[in-house]
Amino acid sequence: MRLYRSLIRFLRVVTHLYFIEVRSSGRDHVPREGPLILAANHPGSVLDAILLSTQVPRPIRYLARSGLFRLPLLATLFRSLGAIPVYRPHETADASERNRVTFARVHEHLELGGCIGVFPEGRNSPWAKVGQLRTGVARMALGAEARNDFALGLVIVPVGINHDRRDLLTSDALLRFGKPIRVADYRQIYQGDPEVAVQALTDEVQQVLRRQALHIADRRLERMVSDLETVFSDRLARLLDQGESLSSEEPEPTLAKRWVWKMLRWYHRSSVAAGRALEQRILSRQLISSVLSRTLEQDPKSLVALRIHLERYKDHLAQGRLKAALQQSFDHPVRERWVRLRMTVFAVVTAPVALFGLAHNVVPYLITKFLPRIFRDEAVRTFAFFGMGVLAFLSSYAAVGYWLWRSSELAWPWILAYIAVLPPTGFVALGYRRSILAYRDKILVRTFVFDQAQLVELLRSERESLFARFEALSERYRD
Repeated sequence: MRLYRSLIRFLRVVTHLYFIEVRSSGRDHVPREGPLILAANHPGSVLDAILLSTQVPRPIRYLARSGLFRLPLLATLFRSLGAIPVYRPHETADASERNRVTFARVHEHLELGGCIGVFPEGRNSPWAKVGQLRTGVARMALGAEARNDFALGLVIVPVGINHDRRDLLTSDALLRFGKPIRVADYRQIYQGDPEVAVQALTDEVQQVLRRQALHIADRRLERMVSDLETVFSDRLARLLDQGESLSSEEPEPTLAKRWVWKMLRWYHRSSVAAGRALEQRILSRQLISSVLSRTLEQDPKSLVALRIHLERYKDHLAQGRLKAALQQSFDHPVRERWVRLRMTVFAVVTAPVALFGLAHNVVPYLITKFLPRIFRDEAVRTFAFFGMGVLAFLSSYAAVGYWLWRSSELAWPWILAYIAVLPPTGFVALGYRRSILAYRDKILVRTFVFDQAQLVELLRSERESLFARFEALSERYRD
């Protein structure tokens, strides 16, 4: 247990540096004690288990496919996290017998009040989608309750793991914990027909999980979801029900450890407001996806009309050489002039810091970005991004420190201070390009508030009409 907690502390620091932002909501739905199964989607392979472990205060024992235990580094990590192997028929001839032993270990752990972590899709999730769940979670849960005459008190908490970008190295992560599902509620169904109970419980977990994670059921809608989320931005806030509290990735520190967390907060690249903006982006995409999917099923003509309206708006936007990032400026031209001035100052003042960060972080960044691609197995490749990133950056910083110690007359406190500024300046360099591109977009439209009034009025009117059309569909087809 002590090894587990020490490893989680280390991983919490690493994920704090690896991801731009890690947030969670609904974490109070996780019971502090008693038998528990956490059922999560699986968009990031091994990183999902690491993220989940850093967000849940109690130890989690994961079910993981046995093939991953053949790699020594992964096997060591999984065993340290208390992982239990699950066997597949193509991996071993006696998979059925071995899995019976696995189920017995799971039942025993749950009967002791433990927590099991499962990714019930059985494979990595497709981007922006929760795949069809397998029935293993329901079978384990109902089996554990049946062994204890449905008096065990086991609950399943679905967890939606959401990444803001496909490139996890520069992504935000949001974990949304759903309300607990009481397994004992399926007692009567199970006693009548166990298979019916298994399927019913699986369906409920799937339904709740798809509400917690971004799920775009039809790939044809993916681009439209992205476009509408960009066009409407914070306009969708009034359609969202955001009753959940959002918490950061850092647990409340004890008095003895408070100084350590103060040091970690110095590396924080975001704010509470930015974290809430991340949650709103994810919720907005979920809302849009849900509305569009139901509209496609029940009223495809309205979806076609919305798509045509959206494409017309985008065409007019392109004709005026306006970028999507500026769509909120129509009603606030004075504020936008101030933003452009502030971006100009930012570009000039931040350039030396960004160049310093680039010079010291470009080599480990490139190693982390490209070297893991040599691995074909997706789970191994995802872990390699994470593991090689840790090794590459730590090795690079250690090399810089050693070089300063051998070639300069700096005292060791100054060398440590020099090394300490390398991660934050690397983050500055990483974000500088995006900021400069936004700045250039504003320069492209620096005259529109003066001589493009008619175009602006047209776009404003079209956006209002577009939003009204979507709002009407939301009222009719929202889940």
